[in-house]
Amino acid sequence: MTKPVNALFEDYFKDFENYDEVLKSNMTINANWQKLLNNVTNTGVSNLADKQVEMNWLLAENGVTYNVYNDPKGLNRPWNLNIIPFVIHQEEWDTIEKGLKQRAELLNLVLKDIYRDRELIKNGIVPPEIIFAHRGFLRNCDQIQYKTAKQLLIHSADLARGPDGRMWVVNDRAEAPSGMGYALENRFSTSRIVPELFKDINVIQPFGFFKDFNQLLIDSMPEKKENPTIVILTPGPHNETYFEHAYLSSFLGYPLVKGNDLVVRDDKVWIKTLKGLIQIDVILRRVDDAFVDPLELLGDSFLGVAGLLDVVRQQNVTVINPVGSGILENPGLITFMNSISKYFLKEDLLLPQIASWWCGQKKERDFVLNDLKRFVVKPIDSTNRENIYFCEFLNKEELENLKKRILAKPYRFVAQEKISFSTAPNFTKDYLEPRKVVCRTFSVAKGDSYSVMPGGLVRVAAE
Repeated sequence: MTKPVNALFEDYFKDFENYDEVLKSNMTINANWQKLLNNVTNTGVSNLADKQVEMNWLLAENGVTYNVYNDPKGLNRPWNLNIIPFVIHQEEWDTIEKGLKQRAELLNLVLKDIYRDRELIKNGIVPPEIIFAHRGFLRNCDQIQYKTAKQLLIHSADLARGPDGRMWVVNDRAEAPSGMGYALENRFSTSRIVPELFKDINVIQPFGFFKDFNQLLIDSMPEKKENPTIVILTPGPHNETYFEHAYLSSFLGYPLVKGNDLVVRDDKVWIKTLKGLIQIDVILRRVDDAFVDPLELLGDSFLGVAGLLDVVRQQNVTVINPVGSGILENPGLITFMNSISKYFLKEDLLLPQIASWWCGQKKERDFVLNDLKRFVVKPIDSTNRENIYFCEFLNKEELENLKKRILAKPYRFVAQEKISFSTAPNFTKDYLEPRKVVCRTFSVAKGDSYSVMPGGLVRVAAE
């Protein structure tokens, strides 16, 4: 049996309850991880600890933060990057990549359909409550036409390894997906601090993806110009991922602007400069749907630009992703995704997803309520950060209250199977311990398909 004897792994085997990325069920090492673990072992405990300190210093020096509202430790929380990378073999990644391209294309067709023909509703594929009861559906965006080949230009999916050993889709992100800047910074920092960990490992770099991303921004301009004006719209320095907004602005070379830097005149959007107004062609937005236009949407928003939506309607500016795409961040859609795939693509989903039951249907609702404790219950609309209920931890009174809420408005709730995701090595306190992981992936429109970032941003459980 192949088993590392280094002190790094002494405690790793003590509590082996979950599916682990490194360990097989017979406690042998997954071959995909063997080279990395050899490099980790050769680096040594004390050297790894020193490298982790150096990594933390570099991230602090680079100003990498993730802002947390109302945090007693302060707004700007340092970015924590663990020194042990996450490994996915090329053969498995090829399968994942195909599944991500399929899912992005499918959601692109869903987004088009929701705001145009609504065939999914008319033909009974998706119940109307799934769409119209979700605050992400913006009636102001109905029938808006776009000049881009795809309507969904950026798609992000959270993946985790399920109990069958395959990567499952946990969530979709489409409104203003975050993380690709952090993923790039993680790659740079890790390669600089611990290049020895990648010895004899052929790591695919993400630069081709970012070239495709930049080309997408250029190709998205409404009228072809030699030098389009592209900006990144941020809510400002208090936003959770403001570092990433500034990072992408610097990396891609496009101005970072706030809503009050822009103005609408003559059915166009302009940026205010010392030399006068300059017309904007493309806006990569990091402002949520409802806040982008106080004239048509949230009237008290200071983050957007009054009249922006009408300029989009006139096809004089391209906003990425389109306003209204938040409707895709809807767990209610997961229940019907395979039926949607068969309707639009005439094929099953390539990537599995969490088993889900929409409570708006009597049969499914009864199934959920008869054994509520085994499920995780979510509202279909989480735009107001509403509660997610882990029912196994609820007491009898709390379960009864949740049942009453579901029965009062059943169409608003989705129950999902509770599964235990896989663990991967995390370096802490001079040894490795298994932590649950979720990988956020990124896809951008390219021609008639999508370009997928190799790898992504792996998030690790806090304990």
